[in-house]
Amino acid sequence: MLPSLSSLNSPPPLTNSYLHSSPTSHNLKTHLLHNFNSPFELKQAHAHLIKTSTPLFVLPLTRVALVSALTPSFGYAQQIFKHVNEPEIVLWNSCLKVFAESDDPIKAIFLFYQLREFDVLPDNFTCSFVLKACTAMLDVKNGRIVHGYVEKLGFGWSLYLQNVILNLYALCGEMGDSRLLFDKMSQRDVVTWNIMITQLIKRGEIAEACGLFRRMPERSIRSWTAMISGYVQCGKPKEAVELFVEMEEVGVRANEVTVVAILAACADLAF
Repeated sequence: MLPSLSSLNSPPPLTNSYLHSSPTSHNLKTHLLHNFNSPFELKQAHAHLIKTSTPLFVLPLTRVALVSALTPSFGYAQQIFKHVNEPEIVLWNSCLKVFAESDDPIKAIFLFYQLREFDVLPDNFTCSFVLKACTAMLDVKNGRIVHGYVEKLGFGWSLYLQNVILNLYALCGEMGDSRLLFDKMSQRDVVTWNIMITQLIKRGEIAEACGLFRRMPERSIRSWTAMISGYVQCGKPKEAVELFVEMEEVGVRANEVTVVAILAACADLAF
């Protein structure tokens, strides 16, 4: 049960007097129903609902997930979710999204393993949020594990997930794995090609990047700009200018980044 996660619990719980002793206890109860910040407060709110025969859907279910995730109260939240008309994984996904986009994305990875421990079946959104956390931390080890789940659960059809995994491997310097995945992909879009080209350029592999660029079935302004900038970075301003001229001939309009790159190429040619 991931005992090391206990330190991630929320703020200190309220005392019982919060609900029963104050002259404004009704307002406080209403406030607590929507603003509980710990598993203990959640249980107080839940007890109040039972006592007053109030439906469970009154509780903000995403908040239930947030205060229960990574705590021993995970199973308690599951019991609540069984009595509401909302798929459990959707609620945990909302929690994963918050964690993945936070300053501490490792929580999303911990929650993913907690979901598996409690036999909660991930969906493609689950995998996308966890992969986002892996990318933020450049965590290729856990990224490979999630990639395995993507394949095992049959989510290989998702081009978005394939692109996220491709980008993760490339960012982590695993270009061999990126290229292997790229070559195996049954479908690719311009994002797929741009990921590979951009990462190859960052590693100074301009010839291989150019080879992929020439094979692209369609190119975005980002594709053209990446190659033009790549030529400038590799000390090939002439090739950058030639590619810029070609881009204009096919009717693609330059953006600010393209203009900056071509001005740098012209400056280099002047010396």
